[in-house]
Amino acid sequence: MMTFMAYKNIIIFIALFFVAVFFSCSSEQKSSETTDDDRGITETPDDTDFNDSDEPADIHDDDIISDNGNFEKGPYGFSFGDTAGDFTLPLESGDWKFSENRSSLENYIFIFYRPSNSESRTIWQTDLIRMFDNTPENTYYFFLVEGTEEIFAQRTEQLKNNIRNAVQISGKPGIMNKVHVVSKPVDNFESWFSDWLKRYPDFFLGIDRFQKIRYGGSFHSWQSSTFDPKLEFIYKEAELYNFEHYLSQALEQNKERSVIIKGVDGETFPEEGWVKDIYFEAEFPKLAEHGKLYIYLEQICISQKDCEWDRLQHLYLCDNDDPDKCDIEIGRWITTYGRSGKWLTDISSFLPLFKNSGKYKFRFTVTGDNYINYLDLIFVEDEEAPVPSELIPLYSGTTQFNESYNDKFDKIEVAIPENFDKVIISAYITGHGNGSETENCAEFCKFESIFYVNDVPFSTKFDNAGTSLGCFNKVTKGVVPNQYGSWPFGRAGWCPGQDVKPINIDITEHVNPGEKNTIFFQSFLRGENYIPEVTDPSGYRAEIPLSSYIVLWK
Repeated sequence: MMTFMAYKNIIIFIALFFVAVFFSCSSEQKSSETTDDDRGITETPDDTDFNDSDEPADIHDDDIISDNGNFEKGPYGFSFGDTAGDFTLPLESGDWKFSENRSSLENYIFIFYRPSNSESRTIWQTDLIRMFDNTPENTYYFFLVEGTEEIFAQRTEQLKNNIRNAVQISGKPGIMNKVHVVSKPVDNFESWFSDWLKRYPDFFLGIDRFQKIRYGGSFHSWQSSTFDPKLEFIYKEAELYNFEHYLSQALEQNKERSVIIKGVDGETFPEEGWVKDIYFEAEFPKLAEHGKLYIYLEQICISQKDCEWDRLQHLYLCDNDDPDKCDIEIGRWITTYGRSGKWLTDISSFLPLFKNSGKYKFRFTVTGDNYINYLDLIFVEDEEAPVPSELIPLYSGTTQFNESYNDKFDKIEVAIPENFDKVIISAYITGHGNGSETENCAEFCKFESIFYVNDVPFSTKFDNAGTSLGCFNKVTKGVVPNQYGSWPFGRAGWCPGQDVKPINIDITEHVNPGEKNTIFFQSFLRGENYIPEVTDPSGYRAEIPLSSYIVLWK
């Protein structure tokens, strides 16, 4: 399935691009096998509907000014997750007081030079150009030095030179107004930073748009053999803060027409066993005729050791008549390397499974990892939403991707009634396995999967697989940034620390109403049956977990 290691921890992330879809009416198996080389030192197929939505517009200075002075009430603290209290930073231009400048439209990031922290010493020397070029406009940076006056003078002069050089090259000269160098060693002025420095060895601290104190992730670069940390990764934390805030606002704005069906409330996976299952029941009311259904999942990484790998995670609906049979996959995620996250996934295609009110049983499962879990299903009433009326299972299961893969799928005949508006195939398809075959399948190879509907092919290509920044560039589409493993690399149908989106294929024009229709499934590499050249027979061989359904809409 997945690869590479993990390194530290934090909370929270977001899958914002779903916000525009979720709230359109109102205005986030098998374990990995690795080698030592896989460990860090410390185009997935887009949804046909979701990724066309506009991302929220950039926040500009005029907007920020109008909201200044918004300071949250306590209680305050200096631990991660606490509400940040007031402090004053001495700058060359004068004192900067947090309570007078703080805005809920802004992010504040603090980068410390700490002589005792090797990562701090290294990252301080890296260039600022890409961080400046990509920083969200509502983000402010503060650089602080811990140590003696001599250390302060040396490091501050070095930093100022780096800033000047970066601004000359950067395409955002206005960034100078967003970058501040504190004019005294942090040890020499009073603030709760002193207590924070004594308790934590970190060199990064963030204050998000909720005025909460935040950890950073791993800023190590996966583009070099040394994995050195680089300042350019820090702006991804600001992207994270923005999307969390957008999600929170959208949830609040639409709560009056939302029905929250409680699922898992703060439960951890069992300590025993490699395959970890949480079984739960959820009480469904009679849902409105028109609307959309979502899974909201928040997972808190307790410690890096508990969640250091990127692993497959599934939500299955159990059979009403046989509650021990739980094999209808309605949700899929890939866990993070050592961080926490939040995801909101549109599963409206599965609404036909919840026509009746009452209790439904679910199985929530992962291999190896452990988290504190919060999982709800959310129904949002929407009079303009089309209604899925019937769901018909097609192919499911995890199959090894090799020369005999396509022999495993027989043709299926499906009767399609005459009274429908739309017919789609909805499927979860992701490629896993790596480091054991020359092509590095199926996680990092660009295979394609094809559904044939009455001999008409509908192809899904996984061109993001194997790209160096395929997941790095998807933070705005739900990927948790700065994980403690190889998170930037693109995968086949997924990214570490992201929900997997159902692939929805409209086949309406190619089905025969009132007749039986033939469905067939195959997967290829470069248009041919995949014949693996095995380099490690005992390694994690290529496989493709598949769940697929036909959905009829009226």
